[in-house]
Amino acid sequence: MLTPKFSLFVLASYFILPIIALLFPNKYVKLIVFVIFLLENILVIGLYIKGKYFN
Repeated sequence: MLTPKFSLFVLASYFILPIIALLFPNKYVKLIVFVIFLLENILVIGLYIKGKYFN
C-alpha cells in the first residue's frame, strides 16, 4: 500500500512535473516528464493491486 509520505510525493509530482515541462520547452525534458508520469502511474497501480489482492 501507499504510505502517507509516498502518496504526498505522488500528489505533489502531479503539480510539479507539468510546471517543469512548461518551463523547459525542450523535447527531451517533455519526454523525461512523460516517462516519470508513466512509471509513477504504473507503480501506484501496482501498489494498489498488491494491497487489495495480496494482503
